[in-house]
Amino acid sequence: MNGQELFELAMKHIYGDGVKEDNDLAFELLTQAHNIGHVEAAYNLGICYHYGYGTSIDLARAFELYLECANKGYGKGMELVGRFYNRGIYVKRDRTQAEKWLLKAMDSSDSDAAEEAKKELLFRV
Repeated sequence: MNGQELFELAMKHIYGDGVKEDNDLAFELLTQAHNIGHVEAAYNLGICYHYGYGTSIDLARAFELYLECANKGYGKGMELVGRFYNRGIYVKRDRTQAEKWLLKAMDSSDSDAAEEAKKELLFRV
């Protein structure tokens, strides 16, 4: 299977779309897709580590994965890197870094990421 096929199968297992809902299997499939360079899989693997889906919570690993896909231009990754900096989640609060990443997310082609980044810019801890 290629990265996109692994990613799509993982998402089916996350949502129980035509297959049994199975976060552990989804985590494994996302890991495989990430290992062969699938950017959206990296983001979703970050979500797994962030919230403990199919694995234990590991904010350091979540941030690392968000940053990896943000650096590849993935809007949702940029938004979450900005959110981590803005709120001091795992990393030290840094409004300059937060604004940098949130503005990049707002300029991305992902309208959902842009909207969330816009809201996050207004959030002050």
